[in-house]
Amino acid sequence: MKIALVLLPLLFAALPGAAQEDPLKSPACGAALSQLQAARQQGAQTATVEALRSAAANTCLGSGTPPRRPGRVLQAPIAVPPPQIDVPVQVAPLQVPVPLPAPPPVAIQRPPAPALCDAGGCWTNDGTHLQQLPPGQIGPRGLCTQQGGLLYCP
Repeated sequence: MKIALVLLPLLFAALPGAAQEDPLKSPACGAALSQLQAARQQGAQTATVEALRSAAANTCLGSGTPPRRPGRVLQAPIAVPPPQIDVPVQVAPLQVPVPLPAPPPVAIQRPPAPALCDAGGCWTNDGTHLQQLPPGQIGPRGLCTQQGGLLYCP
């Protein structure tokens, strides 16, 4: 384990010398780029500038051929035919639906109100007799409760 710790720094120290030199920092690349820059500044012909650019790319990047540039249009435009609208020869007349008659009003049963009371019970406004049974009255179907002036009978 101790040997590995001693050899590890030596191994890292030897790696930079074993690595290849960066082609972008080489003197040949610098010379090719300066020739290209001088030709551009002097306004040389396009063919000369392209040749110097290609040579600088080969020297600095190591590429054999420059990358091929794709065309602006990758596929042919798609032709879409215009829409065709077929008009029917005879149009059926619109039929207006007949409105339905309004539903009949719903009858709401009102609770009976005591109209007249005596010792035996109360007579309501609908004619029903309610027997008196403390604490309330008994109707035909059971015990009624009074809330205010209204009776609620089952």
